[in-house]
Amino acid sequence: MPEFIVHSLRKQGRSLEPDTDHLLAQTLPSQLLLINITPGRYAFEQHNTTEYLLCISGQLVVETESGLKARAEAGDMIEIPPGLKHRFTDNADAVIFTIAQTGSS
Repeated sequence: MPEFIVHSLRKQGRSLEPDTDHLLAQTLPSQLLLINITPGRYAFEQHNTTEYLLCISGQLVVETESGLKARAEAGDMIEIPPGLKHRFTDNADAVIFTIAQTGSS
């Protein structure tokens, strides 16, 4: 069963050589989205492609149907593998940046 991957971009970024590009992932044609996540009830969803959620502020918490949770704070990114059913938890409260690949549901 695929699981969440949490990337600490602040820590990872500081370990890179200065002024060099580091490929995190390659995506299909996509949209860049900014989303305000507030506490509340969210439905489970899944996508055909990998989803990336970058926490800009607050605390982002996502969970699977089985109860596996991933937490991210500002500067962290959660990578959600294709096909993994997930949702924002009731107490998630964050502004996030996401790359929504076109054609993913």
